[in-house]
Amino acid sequence: MNKIDKTDTLTKILSHRRFTVDVFQREYRWGRKQIEQMISDFQDTFEEFYDPNEHDSPLDVMNYGYYYMGCIICTGGSPNKIIDGQQRLTSLTLLLIYLNNLQKEQAAQGYHIVQFDDMIYDDHFGTKSFNIDVDDRKSCLYALIDNNVTYQPDNESAQNMMDRYKDITELFPDELKGEALEYFIYWLKEKVLLLEIDTPSEDEAHTIFLTMNDRGLSLNSAEMMKAYIMQQIVEMDRYAVNHRWQDNINRIKSASSYDTSGVVNTQDVEFISTWLRANYADSLREGKRGASDEDFELLGEKFHTWVRSNAKVKMGLNKSADYKALVMTEMSRVTDLYLRLKEYSATFTTGYEEVFYNANRDLNYQTMLIISAVRSDDSDEDVKRKIQMVSKFVDIFASIRIFNFKKVNWNTNKYLLFRVMKDIRNQDCKTVGMVLVRALRRMDVSVDAITRFGLNQFSGRYMLHLLARFTSYVNVKMGNPSQFDIYVDRERKGNTFDIEHILPDDYSSYQDEFADADDFQTSRQMIGNLIILTRDKNRSYQAMHYQEKVGKYVGDNILAQALNTVAYQNNPKFLPLAQQYGFAPIPKFTKESIAARAQIYLQMAVDIWDPDSIKEIAGGWEEETEKEFFKSEKAREFTVEYYERSWPDALKYGFLSSNIGGTGKFLRNVQDGDIVYCHIAGAGFVGIGECTAAAVPMKQFTVTVDGAEMPITDVPWLEPSLKAKLDADKEIFIRVEWKSYVQEQVDGYWEKGMISVPMVAYQLTDQSTHKKVREHFGYKN
Repeated sequence: MNKIDKTDTLTKILSHRRFTVDVFQREYRWGRKQIEQMISDFQDTFEEFYDPNEHDSPLDVMNYGYYYMGCIICTGGSPNKIIDGQQRLTSLTLLLIYLNNLQKEQAAQGYHIVQFDDMIYDDHFGTKSFNIDVDDRKSCLYALIDNNVTYQPDNESAQNMMDRYKDITELFPDELKGEALEYFIYWLKEKVLLLEIDTPSEDEAHTIFLTMNDRGLSLNSAEMMKAYIMQQIVEMDRYAVNHRWQDNINRIKSASSYDTSGVVNTQDVEFISTWLRANYADSLREGKRGASDEDFELLGEKFHTWVRSNAKVKMGLNKSADYKALVMTEMSRVTDLYLRLKEYSATFTTGYEEVFYNANRDLNYQTMLIISAVRSDDSDEDVKRKIQMVSKFVDIFASIRIFNFKKVNWNTNKYLLFRVMKDIRNQDCKTVGMVLVRALRRMDVSVDAITRFGLNQFSGRYMLHLLARFTSYVNVKMGNPSQFDIYVDRERKGNTFDIEHILPDDYSSYQDEFADADDFQTSRQMIGNLIILTRDKNRSYQAMHYQEKVGKYVGDNILAQALNTVAYQNNPKFLPLAQQYGFAPIPKFTKESIAARAQIYLQMAVDIWDPDSIKEIAGGWEEETEKEFFKSEKAREFTVEYYERSWPDALKYGFLSSNIGGTGKFLRNVQDGDIVYCHIAGAGFVGIGECTAAAVPMKQFTVTVDGAEMPITDVPWLEPSLKAKLDADKEIFIRVEWKSYVQEQVDGYWEKGMISVPMVAYQLTDQSTHKKVREHFGYKN
């Protein structure tokens, strides 16, 4: 857009200015939703003009378009009292602090730093005077600027500012980092506009504020869409349709008592936008310069315009009866589903646990995906199955990405998630399940990354959730209540739960186990050194040595108890799980103990976040159907662990196999056209091949011998003793065309620094291992 008259840039609004907020004004209340929308709007507008392949210098930003953020009302003079607009100015200040910290991090990589400290504070002889000058927020702002992770907020606004800063850290897109960051900062400073209305006194300021907000309040998109629909309906039906519309909207608003916009309850707008996007959006704006908004963007808060333009062609609304059905049938059905999901999101409900898990991590796009999957003729059982499948998909997708330190918000993953949404729209249960499992199997990261997962700035907001998941999983497997909702409830009265470091922060007492102090501190943050405890115990145990507090863990949750020998005595419900996952008492906790506990978490994670659980809910499907549906669009690279099986026969007959128990099920992720790197523990990499047929049960796998096709179970093996060890009911085989290999596994290739993981089939994010293997074998793909 062009510059609006009388507006000013953020630089002019904030630089060397001082704003105060009267004590009678409400606290800073913006939520994650508003932060996400602000960042998304900024990114979309900036990317309309920024092309990473076509720019010479920041001077190019002078020709970029503007973004108008609304108006603020202040009293004149200095300092200015903000009468309206403190929510936006505070949020912008948080973003500016984040950008300043981010570019300082990037400076180590040679990126240029843009100076804009004066938009955040003025420096008076070493003392910072913040532009948003509110006494009870100063300590919070200092902590954010200094990256002080130990700071504890002592008031509502400071706590919310800290929470929103964490949201910014998580939600800020990777596409705007690196080289793009400098350009984005200049654009934000000089191209984001605000209209500042200054008045001589507070009385005049309040008069303008009340006039703008209380008189002549404009209709929102929901009300304008309703007006349009009513115009299309014959008069005799208007009363009933209007009554149903209003009843639906009232139910939506009643279920959301909190203020979501900073001004009024806008749940009706959010609901209708979610509904229409789920059922009608067929296109998404491309992330490149000059791209225009498509269905998904146009069905945001101004969806009424899209509906007017697309009612006939994309919504199939041609006559009065169609518009009537839209409200009486479709809108009412979606309202019921939307409210049902809100209930499951707020209350831990048996059978719908994943809905609660996702809501706990603010993965609210699950609602849109579920609405898309549910169709008008679904039975109650089908609706239940679709809710379960889609919520499980979101949970698995997000958890695996988190283990790999990757963002899980919509904007980062919108191209994949939007494609999934379109592919499951109005489909039957089986097709929905196949689409979801296929998307999970095509992920470029895997659950094995949990062994390298630890507590840091990114993972901090997720770690309590994940540790609670493991704890509640074992609780349920033992026949006990989950207690997940109790573990993660930080607002409940009484003793809340915290993250407990098993090894205390006492390097001197444990230095013999670690290379140096940095190695000790890094290891302490790894997931294998973490459990959850009630806050009082967490604080009282902090200074204790492991040998002292391990005895006290006996009275805590099962993952804490499992460190002590007492957990393995007269505990028949736990012992089978201990054997299954490798739990064992640890009298002395070392660096190796941390790695061992991480392996236990990995084995549990494989079962907790298992894509085949979606297949089971869907009712299953035939192997041939899966083979065709799951065929890879692009070849991927997998390491396949092939342990205690016959390598000579794998070469002779062209296969790799695994038992479907444990991580063996992941061999099903390897599809026709994927490249496999075969690794044998103790020997190294022994071959590279191309998968030519996805996994099938052993009894269905055939090979050609002397021109005749025969089952692998019936042909003679070079190592019959290893064949005899295989369980034909549980072994699965993939067909492999070997490209480069060694005949004897003792000649396998391995060198220091390469990576292998205790899983059967996995993709590596670090490509150096596969590169070394290709070079060693002289293989070019």
